[in-house]
Amino acid sequence: MKQIIQTNYSGIDGLKIIDKPKPAVSPLSALVQVKYTPVLPYDWMTEEGKLKQMRPVKLPLTVGYAFAGVVQAVGLLRDRHLVGQNVIGVQPSGANQTYLDSRLPPFLFPVPAATTLQAAATLIGGANAAMLAVQTAAVEAGDTVLVTGASGGVGTYLIQLLKKRQARVIALASTINHDFVASLGADIVVNYEHDLAAQLHRVTPPNKIIDTVGQPQLLHLLAEMFDQFALLSLSVPDFQLRKAGQTFQFTNGTIGINGYRQLLMMLADGTLTAHIQTVYPFEKIREAQWQSKVAHSQGRILVSF
Repeated sequence: MKQIIQTNYSGIDGLKIIDKPKPAVSPLSALVQVKYTPVLPYDWMTEEGKLKQMRPVKLPLTVGYAFAGVVQAVGLLRDRHLVGQNVIGVQPSGANQTYLDSRLPPFLFPVPAATTLQAAATLIGGANAAMLAVQTAAVEAGDTVLVTGASGGVGTYLIQLLKKRQARVIALASTINHDFVASLGADIVVNYEHDLAAQLHRVTPPNKIIDTVGQPQLLHLLAEMFDQFALLSLSVPDFQLRKAGQTFQFTNGTIGINGYRQLLMMLADGTLTAHIQTVYPFEKIREAQWQSKVAHSQGRILVSF
């Protein structure tokens, strides 16, 4: 089978594709044939050594965290009904491989028949982070919420979930993504490629800001522009605010097992829509990660196996 590994901290260019035997099935195993993995900032930041303090690892490391695939076999202690099922899950030891041995029963989720594997592959690292942000920020009807990174893998779900809570959404996006973000339900789209301060002067001040990007310079501008708000970041663990009416919180928690099940059902019944920018074959993993790192996003980039 094929496996994508990181052998050093040289970044995307240091990735290698190697051959490795298929995992043996143990009593706790669910052997999954991987079909898709999402490309996350978590991946290329790990490869550049930026997450060493948060995520100590021993190299070489199989890259990737989340996966979507089909269960091929199970061990004696796993549910036999899983065989043949489409599933999503997480693999802390690395998801980018043709087959993986999933031994975390609580974090392997069957995908409803009404949901495609491609769509389901966007949930982990996307919709789950968006749901966590909405819950942590305690968003209510009538809130005005400013969202950074509105067109990305998290932002696209975040706008949809905010509108479900009847919040007013101010979305920051690039010129090319203006119409796309508006189609997701954003009430106001602010183009960060032009005079951002002048545009923000004309909008109703948000009482909540959800940051999915992690650019301190942008957060400082927002802090200068608005006097009172609760800032929640999914990307910056620490940020100093100077005005008395401003608060900061960082979160990287979990939505729990029921949260993932809820998101899958929301995809299945059309309450949520997955947005996939591009699907790359695994042989083009470097191109896929580079696109995620430097290009304007329109949803999530996936790698196929």
